[in-house]
Formats: sequence, C-alpha cells, structure tokens
Amino acid sequence: MYNGLEVFEMKKIFLLLMCACLLVSCAKTKTEPDANTVATVADTKITIGELEFYLEAIKDQMNAEDSSFDWQTEIEGEKAIDVAKKRALENAVENIEYCKLAQANGITLTEKDKNDIVLMKQQFIKQCGGEDAYNKFLKEKDITDDFIQLICESVVYYEKLSNKYKAEEPFTEDELLTYYEANREIVDGGYKKAKHILIMTKDPETGEVFSEDVKKEKKELAEKLLARVQAGEDFDALMMEYTEDPGIKDFPDGYLFQHGDMVQEFEDAVDSVAEGGIAFCQTVYGYHIIKRLPVEYADVAELVEEAAMRDKISEKLKEWEKKNNIKVEINEEAMKKVSENFTGNNAEANGDGKGTVK
Repeated sequence: MYNGLEVFEMKKIFLLLMCACLLVSCAKTKTEPDANTVATVADTKITIGELEFYLEAIKDQMNAEDSSFDWQTEIEGEKAIDVAKKRALENAVENIEYCKLAQANGITLTEKDKNDIVLMKQQFIKQCGGEDAYNKFLKEKDITDDFIQLICESVVYYEKLSNKYKAEEPFTEDELLTYYEANREIVDGGYKKAKHILIMTKDPETGEVFSEDVKKEKKELAEKLLARVQAGEDFDALMMEYTEDPGIKDFPDGYLFQHGDMVQEFEDAVDSVAEGGIAFCQTVYGYHIIKRLPVEYADVAELVEEAAMRDKISEKLKEWEKKNNIKVEINEEAMKKVSENFTGNNAEANGDGKGTVK
C-alpha cells in the first residue's frame, strides 16, 4: 500500500520471509534420524530445522506486538516459548495437511501454477541476496532447497483450495457480517486507520530536503492548517486543497495500516488520539495533520472473507483427518531441543518423550 510514507525494502523482505514461514512442505521431506524429527503427520516428517524456521517468524511477530517480549514472559499462564512452539507446530501441521487435502480433492498444478512457483522461489532467493547467500541461509537454518521449493508449492495449493470452496460454498454478506462481529478483535485488532494533510519538507521527486527558509514556511503553513482544523473547519476539504501526499489520489478515504507500515512518528501520533481525534507530528517527509478514523467492516471486508475461509478450510481438514484417521505424532525430546536452542537453557519436556496432538 503506497501511503506517501516510505515502506522500506527491508519490510518487503520481512513480509516475504513471513509468508514462507507460515507455510510448509506438502510432500515428504528428506529422511531424517528420529532424533531430528519433532513431529510426523501421516507419512511426512517435520524436522527441528523446519520448526525453528517457523519459530523465528513467530518470535518476530511477538517482538512486533510487544517490545518487552521475552521467551519467559507468560501469555495466558504459559511461557512465551511454549506458546510460540505450539503456534509453530500448528502452522507446520496445518500446512502439510492443506496440501494433502488439495491432492485428495484432485487438485493438481497447472503449467501457470508451476511457473508462479518458480517465480516465487526466484524472488525468495533474490531477497536472500542471491544464490550464494541463499545457500548460506539454508545451511544456517538447517533446512533444504527442497523445503523452500515445497513451501512455494504450498502457497499455490492453499490458494487453489480457497478458490474451490469459494466457488462451491460461497459466503453470503450476512454470514461475513456475522463472522466479523464475532471475530472483530482477531480480524481488525491489529489495524488502524487515518487520513492526513501532509506538508512536505523535501522534494517528492528527488528526495532533496528543502532549504531552511522553505522548511520554515512549510512549518508555518502546517501550523495554520492545524489551527483551522482544531477550530472546526472541514478536514476533508482542507486535505484535498493542501495535502502534498501523492497517495491521496488512490486513498482519499484514508490509510488502513498495521504496526510497522508507517514511519514511527506517524504511528505514534495516531496512537496518541482516540478515533475522530486530531494529531500533529513531523517526520522525514514533513509535517502531518492527522485525523484518526474508526476501522469499519468495509475497510477489512477482504480480510474478513479470508479469515472466514481459513476457518472453513480448517473444518474441511478436521473432516479429512477423521475420514482418513490422520494422526500427528510428536517427539517431545526433539521439541525440548528446540526450546533449548531458542532459550539457551534446558527447558523441561512434558510427558515421556512421545505424544499425540490429534
């Protein structure tokens, strides 16, 4: 989403890695010694390296949600490391099963799908810094090229499953509205919305910072506009007349964003006021007169449908598991090793070293 505020290239790299970390191989991985297998889904193994690949992403998510995050922090009575391991294992198991479910439904990959997978993998390698850096990444993470290949395949399989159920069992608008009201905190809890009047202190084309005299004029204009807004003048009218944000053409109704999408000063300013409130801040782009807006159903309608579809596919997975007597066997000793790798201590394993989650 272009918002007149810079979203750094590293953000894109992180999002690509996160996408990869939320999906896993849908076919057999290479044979590993039992000591290196944390779980087995039917005939497919999840290795320590693969689970830790997921866990790194979840750690980043937790850090983003809480800057004081620590593995020993308690989340609803459980240590963060244990919560994260559960999330990682659930993601790994579910995404193996997404692919198996797709195949059980006769879903195959077309030539276009295969080409998309190639492009996806090439993009991942590029984001890693090229072939050499990519190979180093694989070695450091104790994962394989086949694992990344199958991750890319799983993205496509999930999309095809989603399209299948959308066509066969489409949601009604009432169903989606009901789902939204029941799951609002989950769907839009991480989103904020705001519109702003941006008075730039640098050239939007060249990025060159204006002279001190020009910046002084810009600040005076921004302060006058702030006073007019606070006096009750129409925010939208002033925004359309004065804003220098090039994104206004595409987002006249404001920006929907998550933590990290905007520069920190802008996000902090939005956080400082309630919905309908006016905030003022300066960033590297210039001066912002900001109006915080409520997040409404129309803003997140696509996210609502995606979340509802994910739940529907989860229901299909449960039906498929029951029909095919699918079991997930856990190696608790290997799970203990994962804890030790991430916390640097000998976390106690629960049980006798073996377990079943389903």
